[in-house]
Amino acid sequence: MTATAEQPPALWPELRAHLQRQPLRVYPHGSIKRFWAPFDETFRAYLYRGKPPLAHRPWLAAARSLCARLMLDLDCTYWAFDWGRLLAWQDAQAADGEIGRTKPHRKRDELPWVHVPATLYFPGVLPYHEALYRNNYHFLPHKWLGRERARQLSDDFVTTALTIGYRHARQVRKQGATTLLHLLAFTRKTDPAALTTTDLEDWERRPTTRSVRVTRAGVTCVQRVLAAQGYLSGEPPRAAGGPAKTSFGWGRTAPEIVATCERFLRDLGTVRAPGTVGGYKVALRRFGDWLGAYDPAIRSIAEVRRPHIEAYKQALETMRCGDYTNANAAFHIAHLGEPLSAAHKVRAISCVRAFLERIEVLEYPERPGRPLFVRGDVRTLDQEIPRFIPEADWHRIVAAVEQLTPEQATQHRLLSPFVRTRAILAVLLEGVLRAGELCRLDTACLVSTRDLHSHAETYWLRVPVGKLKNDRLIPIRPRLVEAIDAWMRVRGPQPMHRDGRTGKRRDLLFTWQGAHLQGHALNALIARICALAGTPRYTSHQFRHTLAVQWRQSGMKLETIGRLLGHRTLQMTLRYAAVMPETARREFDAAFAKIDEEHRGVSHLRVLLSPEAHLAARRVARIALGGPGDRLLRPERLPPVRQPPRLPALPQLHQHERGSAAPGAAAGQPDRAPHAPRARGARRPSGGARQRHRGTRREARGCRGGDGTEQEAGHRAGPSACQPARHALTTPSDRRAACPISPCSSTKSRGGCS
Repeated sequence: MTATAEQPPALWPELRAHLQRQPLRVYPHGSIKRFWAPFDETFRAYLYRGKPPLAHRPWLAAARSLCARLMLDLDCTYWAFDWGRLLAWQDAQAADGEIGRTKPHRKRDELPWVHVPATLYFPGVLPYHEALYRNNYHFLPHKWLGRERARQLSDDFVTTALTIGYRHARQVRKQGATTLLHLLAFTRKTDPAALTTTDLEDWERRPTTRSVRVTRAGVTCVQRVLAAQGYLSGEPPRAAGGPAKTSFGWGRTAPEIVATCERFLRDLGTVRAPGTVGGYKVALRRFGDWLGAYDPAIRSIAEVRRPHIEAYKQALETMRCGDYTNANAAFHIAHLGEPLSAAHKVRAISCVRAFLERIEVLEYPERPGRPLFVRGDVRTLDQEIPRFIPEADWHRIVAAVEQLTPEQATQHRLLSPFVRTRAILAVLLEGVLRAGELCRLDTACLVSTRDLHSHAETYWLRVPVGKLKNDRLIPIRPRLVEAIDAWMRVRGPQPMHRDGRTGKRRDLLFTWQGAHLQGHALNALIARICALAGTPRYTSHQFRHTLAVQWRQSGMKLETIGRLLGHRTLQMTLRYAAVMPETARREFDAAFAKIDEEHRGVSHLRVLLSPEAHLAARRVARIALGGPGDRLLRPERLPPVRQPPRLPALPQLHQHERGSAAPGAAAGQPDRAPHAPRARGARRPSGGARQRHRGTRREARGCRGGDGTEQEAGHRAGPSACQPARHALTTPSDRRAACPISPCSSTKSRGGCS
């Protein structure tokens, strides 16, 4: 409090003479009385409230005497006191042995020292200091609230803390209730309902000589219990461990760029989830800090050019986790110092691109005014198959969960209580939930239905709205229902928490001691279970992938799997079609079995259509007709069809039958085949030449008569030689069947056997 005319900071002669008089006059007059009036009223109102009227006189006289010494030594009135000079004076007196001597004299020497700063604190002369707590941590809040009021608040606090899961009443009273009472004195409030989260943060940030861990634990306990009592304006309690050690900062980012980024993030927060906005914040902070180091002359986004984007893309290739960001600040970095993953690089450049494009569309005054990104700047990520847990490791984890005991849970520092851990693991092994969905399950997540005909009762798990903006119902087994019911019997009433996605206050299922389950705690629990089972460390999302893979292996349709997983489109579920080894093996074997069967059918067809099979079929047909030659053509006397005799070429056959060499063979030139194609551009022979050529072909082929003898002379003599054999058969089909040479029976010549 600033000194005024009625609160003079300097000593005047009359006051100095009054202070030097020992003992001091208890009832001064005039200006001296007006000077001591605020001190006396505050002392009686707060330090000795409810006491008999004359009980405070000795302690008031001792407090006045100590205050007079302080004013004389510091050469100022008590309106000008500050903690620096007071503590220095106390240290000097302690060094001289006048304060803090033997135990019988400690109360007489130190109690006035407690009274004087406390009396000056209540009217606002001195701010709150750790010395007030260190001297007597019960004294100040009891004087501010009154002994009965302080005791009632402390008892209510301990009762609520034990209800929500705290086990040690003495520790809660010493750690949490004392922090609450001092917090009320620190904020100069008397009702816990008037406290806010900002008051808790201010209390935690104040200078203190105590352990930061102890202070943080006390504030966390107070916040959880007050939230369970319905205070803090409905704000949910924070996570264990308190806020970040370092507040978020923009590093070397120019102030003009910071203002543009913060405006963009505020606008983005109206339509996107807090996690998405946080990702953009980290990406923009990385880009701004890198830009400040790469080109300090850039003071606005409007000055950014294409070379800066190209340099930033190249710098991302060598960046590591924690570079150009607030490590351990607003966002936790799990892999500090490791190279950035491909997905992180894509996300970093995508956020910057979306930021520049959006401010261009919204026409920010500091927009670049030109496109800085081109197609292909953001590369496409590889489409990898889902990472699932191998079957052997899965069986080990399931066995470890089923055989888990409370002693093992305590030894491996699993979440407490034990029934809560069992319920979490039961949902994890059956629910195919994302980590955020599992942590945000509420107490009304179980839904039961009864069939009208069979009267069988089935249970469903209501999954809250997830990252795809949809909720769903998934069927569950009775074992999971029993685990959740056992946890609900132990859980008791817990404070409500505000859902980060919907903004509504909900009674979350796995809340304990006023704190709800979070993703990092869930993954820590899974890591300890994997260590207990002797398997590598897996994440909660890998359990989701594994259950989907097992369903697919069991024959479940992809549409059903997609609905249970909460996928919007079937394309999202098709990733699991490439991940099932047994399913792929069955389909692979079935496909190749079908291919082999078709191959065998085609091979059989080729055997039936081979030239050897064709000749054998014709011979069998001739036997069926009956005739003088069937004796020689019976099937048992037919040549084998597997390796038929190789027929000589027609010119060679003609030479063998005539007994003379062909004209072309004598000259060393091969004869042209009878049916060989004519060369392009060659003249077609005349009619006479064609007739002579037919006769030559008939002579080369020869003709077999009805008795099985060759008719060479008939063919050589021309068509008239075949007339008796042709007229001996009554029908054209008989005549065609009687000739074993297929060209002879199919040629439409005027002089053939047809």
